[in-house]
This record gives sequence, C-alpha cells and structure tokens, in this order.
Amino acid sequence: MPIAMIVHGGAWAIPDEQVEPHLTGCQTALAAGWAILAAGGTALAACEAAVRVMEDDPVFDAGTGAVLTSAGTVELDAAVMDGHSLRYGAVANLRRVRNPITLARHVLDGPSTFLAGEGAEQFAVSVGLPLCANADLIVVRERVLWEAWRVGQLSEVPGGDSSAGEQDQPPSAHAVGGHDTVGAIALDEAGNLVAANSTGGTSFKLPGRIGDTPMVGCGLYADAYVGGAVCTGWGESIVRVALARRAVELLERGLPPQSAAELAIRTLARRVSGGHGGCIILTPGGRIGLAWNTRRMAYAYRQAGGEPIWGC
Repeated sequence: MPIAMIVHGGAWAIPDEQVEPHLTGCQTALAAGWAILAAGGTALAACEAAVRVMEDDPVFDAGTGAVLTSAGTVELDAAVMDGHSLRYGAVANLRRVRNPITLARHVLDGPSTFLAGEGAEQFAVSVGLPLCANADLIVVRERVLWEAWRVGQLSEVPGGDSSAGEQDQPPSAHAVGGHDTVGAIALDEAGNLVAANSTGGTSFKLPGRIGDTPMVGCGLYADAYVGGAVCTGWGESIVRVALARRAVELLERGLPPQSAAELAIRTLARRVSGGHGGCIILTPGGRIGLAWNTRRMAYAYRQAGGEPIWGC
C-alpha cells in the first residue's frame, strides 16, 4: 500500500511574521511522521510523533505554548482514532501533561475511551508518563496577552480574523484570533488510517471548556475503508455540525477528497453563524484534500513517490 501523511498547524488569521515559524513547524512534524512510515512503522506511531513535535513547538496552541484560560492556566485536549478498529482515545482539561497526544494513545488501548482532568492525569501516572508543573507549559507570549486581557487593555492583537464571521464567537477568542489546533492523518503500508489532534483551546476560555478537538466525529474521524478527516477552527461551531464525520460521509457519497473538504467547510459557514475553520482529509488511496475559510491554514503533506508540499 502507498504511504501518505498530512499535518496542519491551525486555521486562523496567522500574522505575517508567524507564517514562517508555522511552516517550519509543520514541515518538521511531517518529517518526523514520514520517517516512521517510510521505515515500515504504523500510522498510529507516525501521527503521535508528528503531533508531539507540534506540541513541543511553542509557536502552536498545543502543549508548550498553548493559550491561557481566563484563570491564567493552560488546559490541554487531544485525541487519536484508529481507522481500522474504530477505537479512539481522548483526553481533556489536562494541566500537568506535556504531551497530551501520548496520553491519548494510551487511552486508546483501553479500558476507557475519554478521560478528563484529574482522572486523566492519574491515568498518565499509572502508565508511566511524567507530570509537569502547569507553569512549565506557559510561554511569555501567552502570559503577556493574558495580562493585557485581564486588565482590559487587549483591544486588538495582530492576527485577529475579522473576515471569517464572528457574530456568535466569544469576543475574547476572536480578539486574539488564534485557533492553533494541530493535527495529523497518516496512511501506513499496511493500509491503516489514523487521525490525531491536540490543542490548548481558545484564548481566555472558561476553565473546563472543551471544544471539538477530543470529540470523535467533530474534531477528527478515521475509517480505514473510507478516509480520515481532522478539523481546526472555532470548536463550538465545528461541534454543531459534527464536521469531521460530515467530511468522511461526503467521501462515502463518492466525492473526491478535495471536493469533500471544500463542501464540509462551506457547510460549516452556511449552517453556523460565524462558523469558520479548516479541514484536512486523507483517503485509503493516499489522496489529499484540504480547505479553510480563515485567512490562513498552515499545512504540510507528502504522498508516496513525491516530495513534501507545504503552505500557509
């Protein structure tokens, strides 16, 4: 079977000065996953490796460098889905786990499918994952933004997306503009498809808020016989239309992956006021689809026999 992989680094109004770091981060993540696939490794291992790279890169809103809640803390969500077995593992509201995607992979092995908060962190300890201090996940950029927001001085931040429709979007989220969920889909030589994603959520969110990222069918979905989809953007709107599952259903109806991605995003914008985001798709034949209705979406992909392709 041909191998293939696609990653994304978030769909939002990425400022000009952040384009290059986003492209570099996506390229590095793709290279990490591709090395595993090329060596005969599994799509699951490739997705975990790629997402870990982006969680460790402070340019993205995932892992280290994630946005802060209204309480000034980091809370992380992640998920992974195996397209052959349809098993999934999801985690949410993590405060002391540096790489949520690795914990999600452990959850995928059972006995549960979705763990949150303190219980998820206790499970991390039980499977040998180290805990960190929440402060270790916070970078200066996000602390400065939070302090400005806290005292009411954050009126406009470079990167705010006023072109995507914000009628229903929380003001604190679109003021900053970032929706830097990261994600990956991989196809291995055994023919399995795996989808994975990770996020810190939206800026200044209520503590305990969970968006689309860890919700199967919303933020991600994988079926090894049909295709996989991973979404990014304003989570509340993505959840309302179950965007990832909707994209895969379009593949089931016979649409090519690029058409499926474009139609899924058009549906998001049409059905939800202020609905904006992006979607990446990978099929069992290694075909790629990607679409977004924000100013930019960072991505990188590679198919068997070809060179890496990236954009923002």
